[in-house]
Amino acid sequence: MIRKAAFGFCIVAGIFSSLFLSGCAPVTMKSTPSGAEVYYKDSNELIGTTPLKVNLLASDKELLFRKPGYFSKTIVVSPIDPENISVVLARRDRVLLVSKPNGAELFVEGVGRVGRTPYRIDYSKPYREFLVRAPGYAEQKFTIPEDPEGDVMVDLSREDTVMVESNPKNADVYVANGKKLGTTPLAIPATEKRYLQLRKEGYYELDFSISEHTPSPYTLKMEREPIVIVESEPSGATVVHRGVTLGVTPFRQLLKGDMEIEVMQDRYYTKQLTIAPDSPRLVTVKLKPKPYVIIKSNPSQAVLYRSGGVELIGTTPIEVLVERDSAFEIHKEGYDIKPFMLSSESSPEVVVPLIKSVAALEKVVLIDSKPSGAKVYRPGGAEFIGTTPLKQHVRSERSFELQLEGFETKIVTVAPDSADTVVFALAEDESARNIMVSDPLLNTPSSF
Repeated sequence: MIRKAAFGFCIVAGIFSSLFLSGCAPVTMKSTPSGAEVYYKDSNELIGTTPLKVNLLASDKELLFRKPGYFSKTIVVSPIDPENISVVLARRDRVLLVSKPNGAELFVEGVGRVGRTPYRIDYSKPYREFLVRAPGYAEQKFTIPEDPEGDVMVDLSREDTVMVESNPKNADVYVANGKKLGTTPLAIPATEKRYLQLRKEGYYELDFSISEHTPSPYTLKMEREPIVIVESEPSGATVVHRGVTLGVTPFRQLLKGDMEIEVMQDRYYTKQLTIAPDSPRLVTVKLKPKPYVIIKSNPSQAVLYRSGGVELIGTTPIEVLVERDSAFEIHKEGYDIKPFMLSSESSPEVVVPLIKSVAALEKVVLIDSKPSGAKVYRPGGAEFIGTTPLKQHVRSERSFELQLEGFETKIVTVAPDSADTVVFALAEDESARNIMVSDPLLNTPSSF
């Protein structure tokens, strides 16, 4: 009786679970995050929203979990699965549209070209339909699904052409009669076998053929001719091999083996290098300038010597090559000898200030007074020097005291920049004139 009741219950359950996974094995389905919609994948029929409890039949079922903003996920469930099934949905932060072949161009109607595969799909933008194009393939319209389970792939159909590419790029493609078809990458019809040739400056010509069975794109690697072009900075340098001048830069050479050359330029150090058939096609040589220094003096027209005054170099301003720490000295009449050092790191232009010698600063000044005949003393009257007019050798400022009876004492100063003759006017001593006494012997007034 109990078995019949159970059997009847299963039949009823099978009828009422047509919208669910029918069966007698109850399963609880959860998702992270929750709230995902669950569908039968084959019929796209909605079963419910997680968390969801269903009963399973003895057959396997494909269920599709969907939630906005997350990748969809398909699982296969069967009665032998655990009673609880958890599905983790990945957030749909980044979806790529990829193509076969890779690098197809993508266009949107009304917008134009938007990019090239692989292309990141922005679900915040309104367009979902792309026109996909790739050379040698039929263009295809492709609609982006709203709930992808991962990156989206578009597989383009091959046209009856072969996309011929070359390494390096931009090689010219010719047919057997010498007519140029175009420049790589180039789509070439391949309904029948065709014999072609690749040509590019600096590379050997390459014969090849294509047919309807040739894969597309078809990449051909060209072999470079062993030609090396030597450039220099600055240009126009001389190229020498074993003492023989070959030319000036930019210099082009076809090589059969290793070759040692020298690159020379006036006022630059010579650069030695070896070029070979496997060298880069373009070799650039940066020449190092020699450390020339222009030596100037203030005042100019001074004589420049090596330190010690043995080797005369020339008269300033003068240019000197300074490859190492070097000592120099500058001579000029009336000025002190000026020693100085230079190195390869010195400024390209150096100005050396000169100082007048002490002897050159001495000057003879004629000191006179009005009236003349004044006695000349050191200040304070301690040392008598002479009587005006008086010549004095002056190397710096000097002060003197002038004394003349009946006149006021006067302190005067002369210097090397004074005039050759300096006359100082003396003021009469009024106080001496006003003092009168009587001489008892002569009975006449006298003045002191």
